[in-house]
Amino acid sequence: MSTYIPRREKAARLRRLRGIPGYVPTTPAIQHIHALRKGGWTNIEIADTAGVDRRTIHNILHGEVATVHQRTITSILNLRPEDAPNRVPAIGTRRRLEALAVMGWPISHIGTEAGIYGTQVTEIVVGRRQRIPRDQAEAVARIFREKALKPGPSKRTRTIAAQNGWVSALAWDDIDDPDEKPQGLKRRTRKAAA
Repeated sequence: MSTYIPRREKAARLRRLRGIPGYVPTTPAIQHIHALRKGGWTNIEIADTAGVDRRTIHNILHGEVATVHQRTITSILNLRPEDAPNRVPAIGTRRRLEALAVMGWPISHIGTEAGIYGTQVTEIVVGRRQRIPRDQAEAVARIFREKALKPGPSKRTRTIAAQNGWVSALAWDDIDDPDEKPQGLKRRTRKAAA
């Protein structure tokens, strides 16, 4: 009389015979999830893109599980920080904020108008944020189109922009091109945000 062995158990046995672990420690996943989050991913985006349950990401990060299935680890490790969903390079937004400051528009006010709060706008201007949510970039681009060539109310902002060597909108052929240099103007090193 033969004993019925479920398919999952057969697969697990075969994996063990081949030396392929079914469950592995979460340490590499934890480190990679932190790198993804630093790159702008949310836990939900990580889970959905990796095709794993959202609770799994929470459990891994909070030490509620010590091991996870090899497939789960592989799916998470295949995600790259620079591929964060709905994120775009921040360089064009940074340049737009700088150009608006050149015209006298305070960066903090532009940030608030664009829905960028707290220190986020400063982090964009000083280059600490390499990628930002697409909706923030689009909001700044809209404000830029409206105000880039109109004088703003703040002389202090214009002074700070000049001290930092920021350039106006007219200095750029393609403001979003990371390799482009402003036309006819030298940029100095950044000192402080306006």
